[in-house]
Amino acid sequence: MSETELARRLSTVDYRCTCCDEPVHLRHGPSLRPLGWADPPAPAPDEALDQPGDVLTENYARRGRDMLLRATLPLAIKGTDGHVMPQVWANLSTGDFARFRAAQGRGEADRLGDLAAWLYVRIPASSGPVLNKGVIVPVAGGHMPVFWITDPKHPLHAAQHHGGLSAQEVIALYRDLGATTFLQHLMQ
Repeated sequence: MSETELARRLSTVDYRCTCCDEPVHLRHGPSLRPLGWADPPAPAPDEALDQPGDVLTENYARRGRDMLLRATLPLAIKGTDGHVMPQVWANLSTGDFARFRAAQGRGEADRLGDLAAWLYVRIPASSGPVLNKGVIVPVAGGHMPVFWITDPKHPLHAAQHHGGLSAQEVIALYRDLGATTFLQHLMQ
């Protein structure tokens, strides 16, 4: 498949698989598990975070003393106006986590401004460093926040800040992350 066709498919919000005609949410890409959680439980409702112990919900997680939130990692697709947005986990300070969660519940998280955070996943999976500095940028309307890598040594920093990835590089990243079903639908 040509680079142009792959880029078109990756940047099409409502792309439908040619083999099964099901919508494939290519922009969102894989959802990664928090670092060190080899077999996390199925996500519980967000209210479960109020219970003690380690917990994983749709939007938040607590792992020991680490307070995590799910965010997207925007990566531009070269040659298009589109982005892919793998879902990652970010570790915030306890205070910032509590402020974000309360503001998100009120629909006012976007008023918080950028929050210092640490990337809490290995991306790329095969060689990505862990616990890299970044910022969480809350999004209006209660939508999932965005994580921006601020450490220039991270392999995706340049892609995020200076021009993006080619469609082939996105495919290689997704393959590295184990998104095989996702890629099967994309490549049909």
